Amino acid sequence: MSARNRQRRLPISCEPCRLRKIRCSRPRGPPPCETCERRGLASDCLYAGRDLASPPARPTLPLSPLSERATSDVSTQDESLAARVAKLEALLKANGGTAQDLSTSRPTVRPITKKGTLSTTKSGHERFTPFPLLDSSQEPLHDPQQAIASSINLSSGPYPFGKREVDIAALLDHLPARSHCQQLVGVYFTSFASLFHILHDPTFSDQYATFEQSPETTQLSWLALLFAILGTAVTALDSSSQLLRDISWKKTTAERIAELSERYRTAALRCLEADNYLWEQNVTTLQALIVLIYGINHSHGQTWTLLGVTYHVALAIGCHVDPSEFGLDRIKSEERRRCWAGVMMLYMLQNTSLGHLGPDPRHASEGVRLPADLNDSDLVAGDTDLSASASSATQMSYLLLKFRLYEVASDIRCLVLDVPQPSPTLIDRMDRIISEEQSAWNEKYLAHSTSEPLPMCHQAHVDILYGYAHQLTLLLHHKSMRCFSSGSPQYHRSTLRCIESAKALLHLHTTFLTSADLAPFGWYLRGICSFHAFHAAVTLVAMLTSNSWGQDCEGCLTLVRGCADRFETMVQVSSICEKAAPMLRLLV
Repeated sequence: MSARNRQRRLPISCEPCRLRKIRCSRPRGPPPCETCERRGLASDCLYAGRDLASPPARPTLPLSPLSERATSDVSTQDESLAARVAKLEALLKANGGTAQDLSTSRPTVRPITKKGTLSTTKSGHERFTPFPLLDSSQEPLHDPQQAIASSINLSSGPYPFGKREVDIAALLDHLPARSHCQQLVGVYFTSFASLFHILHDPTFSDQYATFEQSPETTQLSWLALLFAILGTAVTALDSSSQLLRDISWKKTTAERIAELSERYRTAALRCLEADNYLWEQNVTTLQALIVLIYGINHSHGQTWTLLGVTYHVALAIGCHVDPSEFGLDRIKSEERRRCWAGVMMLYMLQNTSLGHLGPDPRHASEGVRLPADLNDSDLVAGDTDLSASASSATQMSYLLLKFRLYEVASDIRCLVLDVPQPSPTLIDRMDRIISEEQSAWNEKYLAHSTSEPLPMCHQAHVDILYGYAHQLTLLLHHKSMRCFSSGSPQYHRSTLRCIESAKALLHLHTTFLTSADLAPFGWYLRGICSFHAFHAAVTLVAMLTSNSWGQDCEGCLTLVRGCADRFETMVQVSSICEKAAPMLRLLV
């Protein structure tokens, strides 16, 4: 018999056991074998050469024509479309279902995934395993690295360092008093969560209530998330905060914030380390890392190495695959989409400040949809059908609109800033795109009744979005002014647009300092808002040196002097203001 016609031997072990190179308790089935059941992988237990759907002992979903083709013999491939449809209908009838109720029966069984499978251990950790493409006439695809990784028994300790004893009481000692902890959590959800809405608030509230009842039994990944929240929340406090004075003995506000944020962030990393986060992860692990990075970024820290780890944690638990393939409910699905969107936004921040340092991480996305534009109250546990997005602003609107704005910023960088001589038409087109985004914000946030005031958090969202838009306008037209002669129409238009946006940024800076309603966002004022204001002030001074367009010099200088005064009041709590105040004072 020729080698071409010789039938290949099929492995006698199931695929999970074969890849892990461990003994299969039930060679050649029927699945699941006892080994997979004991390891929590019963749903993944299958044998090469058999149908890849659910085991026969369980209810199965009708196969699509594509999956039929992948698991049938050569003669089946020659069936006509009509014959395959007839066979599909017969399968539906055999399972007691119809084509109409297929979608309603889907949640009752684990769906056949195209990208991979999601496994959960008894400890609550998750692992995404790429789904092997098997054919009855071929040996299963074999990835040596995957087999090595799968053969490691994580329950015995993180390879190659071994298991460590965890003192949960010592970690809990780093928490503030119960009342102070509750206040800091409230500060976080008032000031930070609305701008970076990664968590599902009701779920966290339930978890926090459970934690208060029994702190010693809480998962380490959730405790890390709590510490990350506390370390971020303290940066929103100011000199008027009694809470800040109660939990820190340092003399100045800046010293108190630095001490507490370092204490809680260090505790968060210790919890993650105790949970072996480099080897064992879940969505809560990812949430803790994202909150940690976001808070450090806004306190002028560098987190790019930690961001790389976070990105690969997201890949390890399958957040780069749309959760609809895993049969998860709405809340768990949206948590995963929010995490992936959060990681992508953090990478956009990195690219904005440092440029593209490597391959675009968005290319790893396997069709992940953006989070739904819904409030947390619209998501119900156990439900799988997603409601339509709301027409008015929701808790997720800001994050989604900010995502679009970063896409515009990326286009401006690629099409204008990185081009030696951009065309006036292209500059004007990007300027119109920014204006169109602003119109979309007005439509979204002003959809409330005119008789009701805009909620405080939504007002902050609108102001911050406009601040970023004006900053983009300055960057866009600065490039234009460098590329065109001072007497050209394009130079004239760009000068006027720069002055207009610079004035708007300085007015926004004043608003964030003086408005009591925006006090919870003081951390934004001390950071990015002040950086934008400094850029605007320097732009105005540069524009007024020639005074060739008949601008009100005294009015513009008044705005710049006011900005310098505000910077000087914040030098103790803002490193940006500390550096910018003396330079700006020299200019005026």
